[in-house]
Amino acid sequence: RLEDGGFVRNPHVSIFVDDAASQGVTLIGEVSKPGIYPDTASHKLFDVVSQAGGFTSSASRKIAILRRNQSEPIHVQLPRNLADDTSKNVDVMPGDTITVPRAPIIYVVGDVGRPSGLLVDNGELTVLQALALAGGANKTAKLGAARIIHKTPAGMTESKLEIKKMLEAKTPDVTLQADDILFIPVSGRKVLASR
Repeated sequence: RLEDGGFVRNPHVSIFVDDAASQGVTLIGEVSKPGIYPDTASHKLFDVVSQAGGFTSSASRKIAILRRNQSEPIHVQLPRNLADDTSKNVDVMPGDTITVPRAPIIYVVGDVGRPSGLLVDNGELTVLQALALAGGANKTAKLGAARIIHKTPAGMTESKLEIKKMLEAKTPDVTLQADDILFIPVSGRKVLASR
């Protein structure tokens, strides 16, 4: 164009890249600062999560990395303490999307020390573990009538539990699922006896 316009007879043009716009890494979900993080080179997963301010208190440790030109995401199960297992510190490439979902919640209600919703951020939670995290059963609890309320696509279902036998190791501890409700009722007889 310089020659065609009559500006220069025999132009020699050199182009130098001053700043390259690369694809960033997208971080969505349960991190302090979700967003797109510019990335000019490959990084490790922990570096990118740290750049985003770390995980929120409700973050699951089961994350997914969706890589461009790959139909299936890469699933990574992180330990609660990242320093415990650095083998999970996988490479993150420009253009990757990292999804950090919310951890599933188990609810413990009824005659327990601290009725609450418990985050299952890593691994599994059993009935006895959930009961211990909720402060244990009160003295007036009717452990023989305890039950798990499951949420299914067809509606709610109930399963009876024998917590006394679980505590005595006569029956196996039951693993809870996401959104399960562990209900420990009050024993009217024990309430009257304590009065």
